[in-house]
Amino acid sequence: MGSSFSCCDSDKVNEGVPSSNDPSTWRIFTFKELHSATNGFSEDNKLGEGGFGSVFWGKTSDGLQIAVKQLKSMNSKAEMEFAVEVEVLGRVRHKNLLGLRGYCASAEQRLIVYDYMPNLSLLSHLHGQFAAEVQLDWKKRMKVAIGSAEGLL
Repeated sequence: MGSSFSCCDSDKVNEGVPSSNDPSTWRIFTFKELHSATNGFSEDNKLGEGGFGSVFWGKTSDGLQIAVKQLKSMNSKAEMEFAVEVEVLGRVRHKNLLGLRGYCASAEQRLIVYDYMPNLSLLSHLHGQFAAEVQLDWKKRMKVAIGSAEGLL
C-alpha cells in the first residue's frame, strides 16, 4: 500500500474525534490502544469472523464502545481490501452501514475501527442465535435487501 496511511505504533493519536465519514476527522488509533481496548483481541471479545479477518468488541480508555476488524494476513490482497474498505466507508453514508471511527496501519497490522452496534449482525438475526426470537418474514427480508441495494447504489 502507498503512503496514504500513517503508522500507528506511536502513542500519538488524534484526540476526541467524532465518528464521521469525513477522512479529515477519522482517528488514527495506536495498536497498543486497540490491543488494550479489546482485552488483547480476546476470544471473549470476538463478535465474528469473515474471509479477511476477525471483528472484536472493545472499549477505549475514554469509554467509547467500538468494533475492531483485525485483518488475518498481511499480503497484497489483504492490503488492497483494507484500503478499499476504508476508502468506501469514507465515501458512503447510509443508516444501515457502520460508521467508520478510524484505523490503525502499523508495520505488521491493519485494523479498521467502526462504531459498535449492539444488536449483532443481520446474519445472526436470520440464521444465528436470534433466528427463533426475531423472525424476519419475506416482506421484511425484501425491505432489507432493497435498502442494502439502495445503499450500494
